[in-house]
Amino acid sequence: MRIQALKTLLDGNVYTRKGAVVEVDDFKAKELIALGYAVHIPEPEESPAAPISFGAPEPFPEPPAGGPGGSVTPASSSQEAPARQRRPYKNRAAKSGS
Repeated sequence: MRIQALKTLLDGNVYTRKGAVVEVDDFKAKELIALGYAVHIPEPEESPAAPISFGAPEPFPEPPAGGPGGSVTPASSSQEAPARQRRPYKNRAAKSGS
């Protein structure tokens, strides 16, 4: 039976870390599950995971070239924000009085 350890387990020389999925005999697995040290993991053939299909289209296709509409031409410059004006430099050293 496949189980996932909820705690780190030490059985003789066998060391099982917390969260590890291992295959153990049914008697030991039922004991560990009853004591709260492990949970049962269903066999892989019973797993509800979807099979991998290699011929299916990609779930996230490439976006079209250009902008959202697919146009390759850039937007006109009238839509761009104007360049910010720089502040004039002020010499702060001249203001300090000694």
